[in-house]
Amino acid sequence: MQSIQKAIKDIQEKLGSVPVFVAVSGGVDSMLLLELVKDYFSVVALHVNYNLRGKESDLDEELVREFCFNKNIRLVVYNYNLETELKHKKSNLQNRAREIRYEFFRQQLEKTPNSYLFVGHHADDQIETFFIQYLRNAGIAGLSGMKEISNRIVRPFLPFTKVQLTTVAQEIGLHWREDESNSKNDYLRNKLRNQILPAIEIEIPAIHSSIITLMNCLQENQIRLETEAKRLVETIKISGTLDLDTISLLDPTLTVELLRQLDISTTYLLEWNKLIDSQKGSKLIISQSKILISVIREENGFYFKFVHDTKIIEPQFRAFSVAVLPSEFSKSIIFLDKQKIKGEISMRLWKNGDRIYPLGVNGSKLISDVLTNSKVPHVERNNQWVLVDEEKILACVHHCLDRRAIANQSTSDILCIEINH
Repeated sequence: MQSIQKAIKDIQEKLGSVPVFVAVSGGVDSMLLLELVKDYFSVVALHVNYNLRGKESDLDEELVREFCFNKNIRLVVYNYNLETELKHKKSNLQNRAREIRYEFFRQQLEKTPNSYLFVGHHADDQIETFFIQYLRNAGIAGLSGMKEISNRIVRPFLPFTKVQLTTVAQEIGLHWREDESNSKNDYLRNKLRNQILPAIEIEIPAIHSSIITLMNCLQENQIRLETEAKRLVETIKISGTLDLDTISLLDPTLTVELLRQLDISTTYLLEWNKLIDSQKGSKLIISQSKILISVIREENGFYFKFVHDTKIIEPQFRAFSVAVLPSEFSKSIIFLDKQKIKGEISMRLWKNGDRIYPLGVNGSKLISDVLTNSKVPHVERNNQWVLVDEEKILACVHHCLDRRAIANQSTSDILCIEINH
């Protein structure tokens, strides 16, 4: 009892006097959590009634309501008819229930700044999580398991087993309810809990403590990887690039963590590695990422195209007549011969096959070659504009002028185009 209380007190010293929500299902873990946490924080209890088990679900809610009433704890109950939903749409019950409750929890946290959510995960949950992640070929992030404090979620019971928590609950005369669905082996976690792990522990009694020790080591390593990857991500977000020397020296575990922080699925790991040896301009298209659209191989490294970079801004220009040419020129001011312009002048994005007749060069050049010669990164080429009339390209903006309509000292009718970008 004292060691569990000390764990909560240590967390209070880390967090200070913050608003706290406690997720309470009515089971022994969450009921004990609420009983102990209320002595250290100002708490609000959160309960989800999925209406899956008929009267049993209502009795769970009734127990939580009665407890909160007697202890003068504010309670927020979310009723969701999951049974009706599952009749119309096939999905994994456990996964869907988790989505529902954590969306509810997230909404409550957002309403209360600087608040935290306490949940009753314990050491047995950690062991189960390890095996589930292992069977899914997870990396270090998955195998290291849950953290005591992460993303405003607090798990003070992680050092303690289910048996230890139940013993304390019995000692203090706590009432709770057992969910009969936990005894059914319809899901992998339940099979691990009820069949596989008990059988392993009979043969290897130390398996529990060994895996916890391993997970603690993995967590320490994961923290190091997260710190290093975060630094790389900050570099990428500032410059949009990562140099080839850095990429080539990344060890596999750090690469996996970097991809995770960039919201790139590890299924792209092989393509990421192939991109290192690919030719300039090769592209890795990222689907279902909230951060990135693509990664492009450039001469000296990778360029990253972010979702927020997709807005294409058209350069603005103004046209006006001038009497004479200036003594000095700039790339943003173009002087044209009005007599050589056909129709209206406008801006458009360049496209494959576009040609320009560069000033001072014999013949024509593809716009793509102009951009290559100007060392414009592939990641920036989608936002390259050309100034055109109704017949031809007049300029590749900021890079090259077309000689066919350019004004000279003998031009009598000069049109000045001033481009703002």
